[in-house]
Amino acid sequence: MIRMTSGPLALHKPLVRFMSMWETEHLANGSDKPVVDKEKISLYNMRFCPYAERTVLVLLAKNLDFVNINIDLKKKPDWFVNSTLGKVPVLLHKGNLIPESLITCDYLDEVYPETKLHPSDPLQKALDRVVVEKVGAMMGSLRHFIIGSPLTDDEKVERFANVIGKMKEFDDEIASRNTLFLGGDLPCMADYMIWPFFERIVCLPNLYPNLKDELTIPSELSNLGKWIEAMRNTDAVKRYGFSPERMAKIIQIHSSTGGYDNALAQTVGV
Repeated sequence: MIRMTSGPLALHKPLVRFMSMWETEHLANGSDKPVVDKEKISLYNMRFCPYAERTVLVLLAKNLDFVNINIDLKKKPDWFVNSTLGKVPVLLHKGNLIPESLITCDYLDEVYPETKLHPSDPLQKALDRVVVEKVGAMMGSLRHFIIGSPLTDDEKVERFANVIGKMKEFDDEIASRNTLFLGGDLPCMADYMIWPFFERIVCLPNLYPNLKDELTIPSELSNLGKWIEAMRNTDAVKRYGFSPERMAKIIQIHSSTGGYDNALAQTVGV
């Protein structure tokens, strides 16, 4: 069951042309500031932001009720810019605004420890964060595949080839733990922090079908392949994630039109 509070429905009601409760209209400049219940969790989100996805996955993994408030990051409301760092995610809880994906997720793990996602061992927690940072740095090389300056086909192939070594390091990390997830039999915080990046990597063959073979994760990275499949089948990812086909289509439409809601509406059912 999707656990979301109703909140101020006039502002957060999902548009009928969208697919799910997550896909509410993105509030833009000129919109009214939502009124939130300070005792409940609310989240400033953008539906296909990988960093905000981290926070949503943690909320879902912990089975916490929350109000989802999507923000148009291309036409940010003044009230959002004036009260935040101007980016998502932002967690609103007990009158406090808590920014940044890693910070919000650490906060949730401390405040709601019933389903603990960080390991109890401080050293293992630190080592997990190192893995997260390495994967995050790897994504810097692939960022322009999705947003920013267009790349030539040769540049795309070169950049992807350059990060295969980093993917191999992650594959080796999974192998060294001899577990399905970094957290063992169940995902831990590091798994959820890393997943949004690979969710986008696996859509690249759909985004650039003429380079399908060159932009596919090598089959030799079998531990990584098993991890991707296992993460895709976790409850949190099944509830919030995108298929590679839909993610690629959203990127294509958003890149050409700049419209968040348009990209979501046109890809319902993909």
